[in-house]
Amino acid sequence: MSFGAGKRRSGLFSRRSARRISGRIIWWSAAVAAISALVLLFFLVYDSVSRNLASVEAPESPVEISSGTITSSLGEVLNSRGLSAAEAAGVSAALRKNLNLRRLAPEDEYSIVFSTAGALKYVYIQKGMKRYFAFRKEDGSFSSLVRPVKVSSVVRRFSGTIGSSLWESMSAQGVETSVILDFADVFSWSVDFLTETRSGDAYEVVYESMVTPSGKALSSRVLAGLYDGGETGKKAAFYFKGGYYDEKGNSTRSLFLRAPLQYRRISSYFSRARRHPVLKTVRPHLGIDYAAPSGTPVSSVADGTVVFAGWKGGYGRYVEIRHAAGYATAYGHLSRYARGIRSGRRVRQGDLIAYVGSTGLSTGPHLDFRVKKSGGFVNFLAIKHRSSGGVPAGDKKSFLAAAREILPSAF
Repeated sequence: MSFGAGKRRSGLFSRRSARRISGRIIWWSAAVAAISALVLLFFLVYDSVSRNLASVEAPESPVEISSGTITSSLGEVLNSRGLSAAEAAGVSAALRKNLNLRRLAPEDEYSIVFSTAGALKYVYIQKGMKRYFAFRKEDGSFSSLVRPVKVSSVVRRFSGTIGSSLWESMSAQGVETSVILDFADVFSWSVDFLTETRSGDAYEVVYESMVTPSGKALSSRVLAGLYDGGETGKKAAFYFKGGYYDEKGNSTRSLFLRAPLQYRRISSYFSRARRHPVLKTVRPHLGIDYAAPSGTPVSSVADGTVVFAGWKGGYGRYVEIRHAAGYATAYGHLSRYARGIRSGRRVRQGDLIAYVGSTGLSTGPHLDFRVKKSGGFVNFLAIKHRSSGGVPAGDKKSFLAAAREILPSAF
C-alpha cells in the first residue's frame, strides 16, 4: 500500500518538474531572443559608425576637395564653396557640438569633400592637434566626429652667419618664427642678441617639428643650438630631460637674465661720477639706463619677492625685488605696473612687472635699472652669470654622448 502511494507521489513530482523545466525553457528562450536582438542592434550601429569612420579616413575615390584656411567666418567659407543654406546650417550645427566656431583663427585649416557629381560628403576643420568633422548621413542629416591629427616627427638643421640680426638671418633661411624665438630664449642667459651680435657671428640650430600630412608644423622644440660670436664667444645648448645644458653639462639658465627688457641702447652706464642730465651736477649713477620706447615691457631678471611698488622721489614709479644670495634689483621711471605687482608678490625670472616710462627726474623714456648685493650697489654688467645647476651625475655620460652626436661642432 505504501508502495502504491509512493508511485502516485512520484508521478505528481514528475508533472511538477516538467512544468518547472518548461517554464525555464520559455524564460531562457526569451532571454536569448532579447540578447540576440541587442547584438544585432550593436552590429548595425557599429557597421554604420565604421562606414562613417572609413569615409573620413579614406574617402571613396574619386572626390573633389576644396581646402584652405579660415580667413573669414565659417558660414562665409561654406557659402563661397557652393554649399546650400541648409547644408551650411547642418554642417555648422554638427561642428558646433565639439568646437567653438567663434574661436576659429586664420591658421585653422578646413577641407570640404564633394563627390565628382558635386554632392557634399563631409567637411572638417583642423584646429591644433584635432580635426572636427561634419559628415552627411544616408538620411541627409549631419553628424559630428572628432579625430586626432596624425603627425610625424621631422628633425631639421640650419646653420649660417649673422648679417644684420639673428632674426633676419634665420628668417632668410626659412627657420620658423617660433624656433627663432625659442633659440633666443635658450641663450637669453648668455647672449644679448640686441647688443652683442656682430656681423659674421655663426649659429647652428637643430630642432624637431611635429608635422601634419599637409606639411604644417604644429609644434617645434629646439634640440640643440650653437652661437659663436666675436663678442660672446662660443655658446652651446642641448635639450635634455626638460632643460637646456651646455657642452659641459651645466645649465644654460643663470641666476639673472642678461637684461630686464628689449631695449634700443644703453644710454648711461654704471658710474661713480656722472653728470646728471636734469640736475646738471656730477654725482654717482649706480645703475644702468636702458633707452626704450614708453610702454616697453619690463621683466624681473630673477626669481624673487616684490618688496616695494610705488612712487619713489626722482625714480618716479618704482619697483624693488629681493632675490636669493643677498641680491636685490630696482626698476625706476616706470609708466605703469603690471597687473598684480605689489609688495609681497612672488615673481619668477622673466615675469612681466612693469612698463617703461619717464616718470620722476627723467629727460625721456628709459628704464633706470639697479642691482644691490648685500645692501651695496654693484655693476650689473660686471656680474659673472653663473649656472643654476647641471645634468645629474648619473646622466652625465649619456648626455655628453647624445650631445656630441647631435651637434659635434659644439665640441
